Amino acid sequence: MITLDALHGLFTRRELTPREHLDRVLSALRDAAARTPAHAAVRDYNDDQARRAADAATARYASGQALGDFDGIPMVVKDEVDVAGLPTRSGTVYLPAVPAARDATAVARLRDAGAVIVGKSVQHELGLGATGISPHETRTPRNPHDPNCAPGGSSSGSAVAVALGAVPVAVASDGGGSVRIPASLCGVWGLKPTFGRIPNTGDGNLDGSVGHLGPIARSVEAMEKFLRVTAGDDGRCPVSHGSPPLDLAALDNARSRDLKGLRIGVDPNEWADADPTIAFTCREALRTLEKQGAVLRDVSLPLGRHAGAIGFVTMVTESARGHAEEYRKHRDKMALDVRLTLAIGRQISAVDHQKAQLLRRRLRLQLAALLGEVDLYATPTVAIAAPRVRHRAERAGEADQAVTNDLVRFTFLGNLTGLPALTAPVGVQGARLPVGLQLMAKPWDEATLLAAAYGLERAGCAPPTPAVHVPW
Repeated sequence: MITLDALHGLFTRRELTPREHLDRVLSALRDAAARTPAHAAVRDYNDDQARRAADAATARYASGQALGDFDGIPMVVKDEVDVAGLPTRSGTVYLPAVPAARDATAVARLRDAGAVIVGKSVQHELGLGATGISPHETRTPRNPHDPNCAPGGSSSGSAVAVALGAVPVAVASDGGGSVRIPASLCGVWGLKPTFGRIPNTGDGNLDGSVGHLGPIARSVEAMEKFLRVTAGDDGRCPVSHGSPPLDLAALDNARSRDLKGLRIGVDPNEWADADPTIAFTCREALRTLEKQGAVLRDVSLPLGRHAGAIGFVTMVTESARGHAEEYRKHRDKMALDVRLTLAIGRQISAVDHQKAQLLRRRLRLQLAALLGEVDLYATPTVAIAAPRVRHRAERAGEADQAVTNDLVRFTFLGNLTGLPALTAPVGVQGARLPVGLQLMAKPWDEATLLAAAYGLERAGCAPPTPAVHVPW
């Protein structure tokens, strides 16, 4: 499986051109989509636009004027994120297929760095689902490691495209775990930066208090470089206004940082809610960091077990507000699970919403106190392995609250607090279904997260090769 760094090296040495590689990518993605069960990661392509960008990158490499590590690198972008020339339908069949007039800020910054935008990736409808099962897509993508299982949501297509090996990094978004859940279930890396680190401009689904943009990638380096290119206030995004600049020196040091003395907190009561084999695999990964000098400490986060409930009340009420017009006009066309979620959000009272926000504040204070004692907080990313796909769900949608609770059990904590969090591919269980370890850090301290991730990578943690993949 090719990484961003390896691909950039091939371009630099002129062993491969960006245009040659793009043609391979377009063919590979379409071939994967034609397979049964489907692995359709991309919903909309813009071949001509992508080829023009790849040709321009090819010319820059030929003249020794490449723009940097992202020049000529193919990427897919989650459907809800604006890409000029392609429609933004957020996984629906009822939003108009009108091409966006301009790129989202993050996409524009990636283009300025030379990235080649291949197309818009499939997602769970309106971002309101953790499984990635969406009946409105022509074919819901399956998990590349087991075609009987779900890829995770809501950034399902972005994770599948990366896991297949078609692209080394993809644009995703996360309102309750939508970067980390599919990245974990598909066995790749995923980063949710600090709230406001990357502008949300150009993503209409991220106008609340829990939404973040972030990368899904095949390597830690790709996540780090994505952050370098996309971070920073754009003057139009309220959540990024006033965000501190990246600590470039700390990021430069992350790859080779000595982990001796790095304190990692583990709450045994939280871990007890994960499948035992997942918890075991994650603990083994933490032991590889111990061997590099990190120190594991038992900590306590009493309100952690309620993060899912607090997050659900918060997200569904914000979503009901943000999608009121779509619900009024198109609810008969919505998948049943999305329609139910928005209907519940419309019925939650202001009093109950306020109670949830008071609990959210207490949770943030508890986690802040905990991170005063340790540098990182560790949990499994999800509590279960990738759930099996029910065929009826592909036709109408599915509201399986038990499965959803297990998928968001540990991820909502990062959205409620706004703290940076990542998922690392740390192994497999059972029939080779991937296992992800989640790490969280203090606000704006993505550098420490990435330092630990590089440590895991040095110890051998890497995306496993799936049953279906692109054999470059």
